[in-house]
Amino acid sequence: MKRIAVLACTLLTVNVYAANQDDIQKLIQFGKSHKDKAALDLSHADLRNYSFTESKINLKGANLSHSNLSGMNLAGMDLSGANLSHSDLRKTKLTEANLSNANLSYAILSGAQMQNTNMTHANLSRAELITANLQSANLSHANLKCSNLNQANLSNSNFTKANISGATLVNTITNEIGGYADVVDKATNCG
Repeated sequence: MKRIAVLACTLLTVNVYAANQDDIQKLIQFGKSHKDKAALDLSHADLRNYSFTESKINLKGANLSHSNLSGMNLAGMDLSGANLSHSDLRKTKLTEANLSNANLSYAILSGAQMQNTNMTHANLSRAELITANLQSANLSHANLKCSNLNQANLSNSNFTKANISGATLVNTITNEIGGYADVVDKATNCG
């Protein structure tokens, strides 16, 4: 009976999700050779569970398109001007991060923590923000065209001149949104 149990345990596969070691090596080499001289290119990288240290890695203007950053802690990081298009940012902590002028088009941000995040002039077109927490976020001049904000929490956020044309807002919490009178909401085909 013990042999059967041991055989069964060895045949079971366990899925462990962690950062790709080749991508980690790119980060280490970049940190040693570039410091803050050039924008980091980690497009298509798998960095789940990697721990970024802002003093060692500069993500300002970084290319993180098509990357897997799900579940990461990027709270307080400067990602201004970064390309995060098509990235997986599910359940990522982006509280108080700077995402101004960042490209988050087609990004998956479901369940992301984005309280007090600066997203002025950010491109969030066709982004998935289902159940995301955007309380007190600054979304002034942001492009949210055709994005999915279903069940998101937008309480106390600034939407001055934000473009929400074609965005879906089913069961979205919208208490005390600032700048709502200046929101751009035109008929749009998101098909």
